[in-house]
Amino acid sequence: MIDSKKLLKEYGLTANKALGQNFLVDEAALAEIAALAQCEGKSVLEIGPGLGALTDELAKRAKKVVCVEIDAAMCALLEKTLDGAQNVAIINRDILKVKNAELAALLGGSFTVCANLPYYITSDTAMKLIDSDLPVERMVLMMQREAAEHFLAVPKQKCYTAASVIAGRMYEISEALRLPPSSYYPEPTVHSSVLVFKRSGKPYESAYSTLVRTAFAMRRKTLANNLASLYEKALVPAMIERAGLSPSCRAEELASADFELLLRSARAVLSEK
Repeated sequence: MIDSKKLLKEYGLTANKALGQNFLVDEAALAEIAALAQCEGKSVLEIGPGLGALTDELAKRAKKVVCVEIDAAMCALLEKTLDGAQNVAIINRDILKVKNAELAALLGGSFTVCANLPYYITSDTAMKLIDSDLPVERMVLMMQREAAEHFLAVPKQKCYTAASVIAGRMYEISEALRLPPSSYYPEPTVHSSVLVFKRSGKPYESAYSTLVRTAFAMRRKTLANNLASLYEKALVPAMIERAGLSPSCRAEELASADFELLLRSARAVLSEK
């Protein structure tokens, strides 16, 4: 097991606060997270591998591990700590700037994601993977507890957002672990959650995501008012009625399945125009 604290001291490195670096040092948690990935014989994308503690566990199980790390110093150290691991590729890039087509090519088909997401890019990184046609089978993501609540939220909860709906359509989401600040070095000021995203089997539809994001654009507005910016205003009431929804409803009241009905209804109304 890689000792992150020892490595930092040995090489005279410190965690980069600007990059949100908090290294997971709980050995039991590292082993459990790698097991949750269920990546035996599969390709894995790890985002923000840092010093390689989780990478080392994944490499023992996976066919191939592609690590995307923005910090060049960490990449140089990873080359040393993972020396001999023939199934690990280290990419010194910002994950948000790597095109999805490039990720797909690097992983070579369907893959699993396992990552300790930096808090400052948690939502953007998660949605880059979720709101796309990438062939992701499963994800095990560590994130700030507050961010996790958005992915676990249900209709009418304050933290229920467009991300909750889009993620809930594409994946079955569950919380596997809760980690205290003491599980990390340096210790963050917040608690973390480990979420497991299991692919639902539904195909990706960009039109669905566009509809949901538009519906949530202004939370205080009704669904009808928000959708008027996407569709011809005069047609919106018929779309909502055909979906069996209340004309005064708001996006935060609707489940993922309601938006499926609404999208089909919108397409039907537009085809009859």
